[in-house]
Amino acid sequence: MIPGKILAFLEDEGTVAVSGTRDANLIPAIHYVSGWDVEPNKRTIRCSIPQAFADLISSLENNRQFSLTIEQIGSHETYQFKGDYVGSARPNEADMAAHERVKARFAKVVNQVFGLPQEMCRAYISRPSLVIRFTVREIFLQTPGPGAGHRLVPPEEE
Repeated sequence: MIPGKILAFLEDEGTVAVSGTRDANLIPAIHYVSGWDVEPNKRTIRCSIPQAFADLISSLENNRQFSLTIEQIGSHETYQFKGDYVGSARPNEADMAAHERVKARFAKVVNQVFGLPQEMCRAYISRPSLVIRFTVREIFLQTPGPGAGHRLVPPEEE
């Protein structure tokens, strides 16, 4: 289960995300993510993927491994979620609402931090054509600093 502090980060603070897959030859690929939402079980994340990156399905069907890295622009607070692909779908109304929330948050933060016009920033976050669902197995702190790379869930052995 995703802890409450990290759930709050996903819902209200994360501003930009990428996903990672690897193919049958273990060659990695990065895909932009245009929105995310946590399902009610608090273990499964829905990631909205633009059409330009929809080719990730072949890698997921091959090895079922998926990672999602989300950062808050400005503070650089960052978490990586690793887990198992459980399915894909066309974006539904809730997925589109999550996409719009992320798009608005991204535009607001980039405007505040870098002074770029919000309308220009909104255009950076592409409309999704696919939703990837994955169950979180591990969560890592990726915020730059001494704790970067530390596994938070499940806790590392001391």
